[in-house]
Amino acid sequence: MAQNKAHINTENVDEWMASTGFLFPRTIKELLRFEKLYKDIVINLDGCQIDPEIILGRRTAPVVIPISKEFVKKETHFRMAARKGDKNVPQHILNKIKMNQDKRKKDDSESEENSAQ
Repeated sequence: MAQNKAHINTENVDEWMASTGFLFPRTIKELLRFEKLYKDIVINLDGCQIDPEIILGRRTAPVVIPISKEFVKKETHFRMAARKGDKNVPQHILNKIKMNQDKRKKDDSESEENSAQ
């Protein structure tokens, strides 16, 4: 029959918690136990995923707010011609602006279709 040789009691429970990873290892003995226990685990981190400023509470994590495609598509006005309320814009300039906007919409819709595939 197996015997319990660890001898964990109330005086050394924090030492064993540090050795098993529930607390940070504070001594070389605790660190060696921890490394022996988890020697087969490979962690592939380059440090970019961990932000100590967020962990310490000095900065909050960035919040990403998605913008719906409907909002972006509703933007259909003549920006260049509408500046300063200039009402003397020739018709051929307005036609060129309209043509450029239509071309950009077509290019955007094609790129969305290609990215979906």
